[in-house]
This record gives sequence, structure tokens and C-alpha cells, in this order.
Amino acid sequence: MAQENRSAIDAIVEENLNMRDEIDELVEERDAARADAESAEAAVTEEASQDRPTIGYAEESAADSDAEDLPEAGTLESVTAERDSYLADSQRLAADFANYRKQSEKRIAETAATQSAGLVRNLLPVLDACDSAIVQDPESPVGAIRAALLGELERSGLELLAPGNGESFDPEQHEAVMHEAAAADSEQDGPIVAEVLRAGYVWKGKVVRPAMVKVAG
Repeated sequence: MAQENRSAIDAIVEENLNMRDEIDELVEERDAARADAESAEAAVTEEASQDRPTIGYAEESAADSDAEDLPEAGTLESVTAERDSYLADSQRLAADFANYRKQSEKRIAETAATQSAGLVRNLLPVLDACDSAIVQDPESPVGAIRAALLGELERSGLELLAPGNGESFDPEQHEAVMHEAAAADSEQDGPIVAEVLRAGYVWKGKVVRPAMVKVAG
């Protein structure tokens, strides 16, 4: 299980790196195309801004002839539109990459959480065995082992789920395996926990195993 989860994480990371390489290549192509467009726009603007000669009929005629060779206004508009298109592509590419990165990070986090939750579930029978040994012999050295193991898991995000007697029954956290009638003088509004048969556990805010309880009412 751990090997499969690790392989899944490695595959996601490799996919992320490949995507970044492709994006870097696209960004380089975009920058080169943008530079060409800006260069062409600058050349067109420079030619269009040159003063036309006005001295002498011959010179004016020559200027009129040269004017025929100048780019039309539509050419400048076309270059500007092409530049704006490259800018829009760049912005769209940046947004796509940001979304892809968020999705990749989310998948990695979910895979890691699933892997860690699976490890915790595998350790719960060990804690149950320690609990049974302590019930049989409260002075058993197993108590120290259980305390050390549970303390380390709690620091990583494990919470003990052991409701007190009389606490309201919660089907999302408790598993009712036995039932008894409520006391005749009871004023309870609903079923309550009469006895905890096996502790439950919560891992990083999610119930990995509900507490096994006897319910009254």
C-alpha cells in the first residue's frame, strides 16, 4: 500500500515537472514572438513619423512617391492586434499553469493524507492489544509502550474518541453494537452512550474508526 501511494506521488510530481518544462518552452516562444511584433511595430511607427519634404515641386512629388511606399494604417493596427494576441495568450497560459499547479498540489496532499490514514489504521490493532493487556494487568509494562505510541501519533494528528457514559449518541462518531432500554426515570431526549466497548480514533479531523458503544434509549 505504501509503495503504491509513493509511486502515485512520484508520478504526479513527474507529471508536474514535465508540464513546467512544456510551459517554459511555450513562454520562450511567446517572448520571441512578442519581441518580433514589438520590433515590427517600432519600425512601422518610425517610418510613419518621418516628416514629408515640402520644399520644391520636384521634392514634393518625390515625397508623394515615397509616401506610396509607407505602410498603411492597417499594417500598424495588424501588428498591434498581433501583439495584444500574444499578451492574451501569455495571460491565459499563466492562469492555466496556476490552476494546474493548484490541482497537482491538491492531488499530492490527498494522496499523502490517504497514505498516512492507512498507516494509522494499521496501527490501531496494536493500540487495541495494548488496551486489552492493560485491562488484564493494570501494572503491565505495555502501558508505557502504549502511552509512547499514542503520544507520538497524537502529535501527528491522532485524537482518541472515547465518549463518556451519558453522552449523546452520535452516529457519525459512534457505532452502536448493543442496545438497552432507557431507565424509567430518565429524562433523556434521545439515545445516549451507556458504555464504551472499544475506543475510536480521529485522524486529522476525520473519523478513521468510530467508537464501539452500548446505547441506552
